[in-house]
Amino acid sequence: MIESNAKTYRRILAIETATPVQAVALVDGETLCEHRVQRVAYNHGSSLLCNVDQVLDSSAIELEEIDLFAVGLGPGSFTGLRVGLATAKGLSRAVDRPIVGVSSLAALAYGPARACSEATVLAAIDARRREVYAGAYRWEDNALVEVLEDCAAAPKDWIDEVTRGVSGPLLQLGDGLTKYGVLRNWEAPQLRTLPGDLASPSAVAVANLARQVASEAGTADRISLEPNYIRPSDARLPDKEPGPMPPAPVVDD
Repeated sequence: MIESNAKTYRRILAIETATPVQAVALVDGETLCEHRVQRVAYNHGSSLLCNVDQVLDSSAIELEEIDLFAVGLGPGSFTGLRVGLATAKGLSRAVDRPIVGVSSLAALAYGPARACSEATVLAAIDARRREVYAGAYRWEDNALVEVLEDCAAAPKDWIDEVTRGVSGPLLQLGDGLTKYGVLRNWEAPQLRTLPGDLASPSAVAVANLARQVASEAGTADRISLEPNYIRPSDARLPDKEPGPMPPAPVVDD
């Protein structure tokens, strides 16, 4: 559910936790106030609130002064997405400010697409199970637009989909390229592979995308906002109810 709001949101606190690289950013209009990026050793929950506090402290901005909270909804790490969204929801609720969720793949593609508007940007992050989460984006009319919908696919299947559905110059990036040689070694006309230091979604891009969404379509319903997992978790409940417990063994005296 989207709540309509024509307000212009200036101060945006953005959280991105779809990959092992955690990012938190605070923007004020077109000004980047603070941006923290950290590779997490165990889980995002151990450092996220600390990084949020440090971003606010460094900017001398109080939580109550934030106009909008933004969060990457994935696809990506199931645990990371849950931690990031729960944190963003909690902060939004604490100060009664709106929230917007955006695609983490869109956040990965945002900067390169904006800088190279003639190319389609292919964002691919490792999804395990020998798959990548991938999406294709282009910069048009001063906004990021989706060319191919975010999906989970084997790297070769993703290449086939791009070959069928996209023409012109291509830029590819993301940690999926590090994991899968078929993407690193993909030879296609007008294809460039961007360096590994651009391999994770940007919290600054999350903020910019969220402002665009909030201004054009409104903010999200905090309660119903959920991550975009795309596929089921590896941890699944049994399909059937368990049967009755076997009787206890009889022990002779």
